[in-house]
Amino acid sequence: NNCLRLIGRGLTMVGFLVSAAACGVIPRGNDAVDQKWYVSHCLPHTPKLAEGARPAGSEDMTMDAKGVLYISSSDYRLSTNTRARRAGAIYRYDVSGEGVVAAMKIRSESSRLPAYFEKNFFPHGISLLETNGRKRLFVINHRLRTLPRPADPDNLANRLNISAGEVRQSYVEIFRIEKGPDGEVLVHERTVSDKNALALGPAPRGGRGFVLNDLVAVGPQQFLATNNPRGWRQSVDITIFRNPIGNIVYFDGEKYSVVKDRIDYGNGINASADNRKIYVATSLDGDLVTYRTNLNVPGDKQPENISLEEDGPRMRLGGHLDNIEWVDSTRREMIIASHANLAALGLQSFDAPVTSPSRIVRFAVGDNGLPVPASAKLIYANNGDQISAASVAAYFKDKTRERLFVGSIFGEQFLTCKLDAH
Repeated sequence: NNCLRLIGRGLTMVGFLVSAAACGVIPRGNDAVDQKWYVSHCLPHTPKLAEGARPAGSEDMTMDAKGVLYISSSDYRLSTNTRARRAGAIYRYDVSGEGVVAAMKIRSESSRLPAYFEKNFFPHGISLLETNGRKRLFVINHRLRTLPRPADPDNLANRLNISAGEVRQSYVEIFRIEKGPDGEVLVHERTVSDKNALALGPAPRGGRGFVLNDLVAVGPQQFLATNNPRGWRQSVDITIFRNPIGNIVYFDGEKYSVVKDRIDYGNGINASADNRKIYVATSLDGDLVTYRTNLNVPGDKQPENISLEEDGPRMRLGGHLDNIEWVDSTRREMIIASHANLAALGLQSFDAPVTSPSRIVRFAVGDNGLPVPASAKLIYANNGDQISAASVAAYFKDKTRERLFVGSIFGEQFLTCKLDAH
């Protein structure tokens, strides 16, 4: 069984790399992006790190209305028996106050969290909800269970000196952000388990597999998330045959349901201020898709059944899209990261000595809630020397400073750029 599992993983990766190589060299349409206006070389600014801080694998980040940046940090490289996977953390950086980058302390709302919580905390997509003067942070937590290698020395895992595999479970941790004696802390309110997540209703196109990528909070306990069922059959179906078997799921505070099935590999997801528009970034096709919803504003009670209907034309932004963030609290402009070559991205997970080009695009959102294609501008482009495999970007500007923050899947630290005022 272990050998079959390893072979299956190998076939999955081979299929991924073959198709990703094709995706990486096939030009993506950039007709919606102004290529003339961009920052070719950012002037790096290194913020101070607190003692022991190491925000590696800054896959996602988000900024509050006052200029505080929250960073999701995890180890995304393939673990082996000679290389243990390091647990992740949520980092905080007060940009407006020129603070230090430090891991946030976590405590439980009712009692002390079990010791294994922070040891098995692997944050992925995050979403910040600010309502009625309160802040909540929603975090996808890919808890991992490493399978033991068998004693048989001839077993393939032992011969290759690799792990026998991992079981990944997609939980969502909901935290309340509160001020403590030493600054803001994460107060853990609840864990949303993936157990029997999609047990109800008809089976989605990709089966009942449950691997969340990114999420957006739409209420105090409610969220939408991109879900891409994972397994070697599903990987082949997605990457080689390009079948849209991903979906968008909704958690209503009690249970999950699929609200949009058969979508391309869904990555970043975000919402308008009134929740009436949902924006989803697709990785393979490189399209930004806008959906019209019947959700109410975050502070109101949400309807029992929600709907997502595609609204307006899709916007092709070039590359393979990743996370989406609002430029500021007015929610009139968005910023999105994308990858130029998925093959290089996949190889980096194996610690291969390659870099993956990074690009950041900024665009406006009209009064009707739809992206404005003519406004799309390439604001950062790099071959991977400064930062490889950029997955997210955030922006800050006050009277004296303009900063672009770029996170990446495998980087040892996020990139901070000093920009000329535009």
